[in-house]
Amino acid sequence: MQIKNYNYSESQVETFITDSYSGFYLWLGFKKDGDTCTLKKVSANNPLQTYFYIDVTIDAFKKFAIYSNYLYTAINDATYIGKKYALLSPSTSFNFTKPIGANESPIDIQVTSSYVFFLLPGNISGENAKIYKFTLSGTYVETIDLATIQNVSSFVVIDDTNIWAVTNTSPSELIRIYNDGTWNYSSF
Repeated sequence: MQIKNYNYSESQVETFITDSYSGFYLWLGFKKDGDTCTLKKVSANNPLQTYFYIDVTIDAFKKFAIYSNYLYTAINDATYIGKKYALLSPSTSFNFTKPIGANESPIDIQVTSSYVFFLLPGNISGENAKIYKFTLSGTYVETIDLATIQNVSSFVVIDDTNIWAVTNTSPSELIRIYNDGTWNYSSF
């Protein structure tokens, strides 16, 4: 077995994802350095070979998701909750505006064939976990408020009406979130 080490001149990698839709690539989101965070598309076979290098004026990349021909990002920013980049030409982006009442930054993102879901953890005092639902084109649809749940660490969207989440508490809770006309949830 051969292990290779790749070093970058940018700050620490905050998040990354593999991209096999348009080849074999890695998307890397670097921590903030100065006023910007760097987004890079590199070869999965040689991560020092860079295809795109974009400086983005945000506080942090939190999580990535790929659906169809787009990279969706959950970000830490005062104005936006996320960004969307075309996999083949990411030099321009589309912004998802942070909804009123979003007092935290998202920690996770999931994309289905119709919607983009952003998870806010409920870690700030007085806040509870929330999931913000947008169309793929960035139109805000609704807030799924988990009124008695805090410290959510990740989630999985099964389909547009079934979601599972897990807390970072002791003991940990598994939460089923479902829509049977209205959004409900149960803890396990």
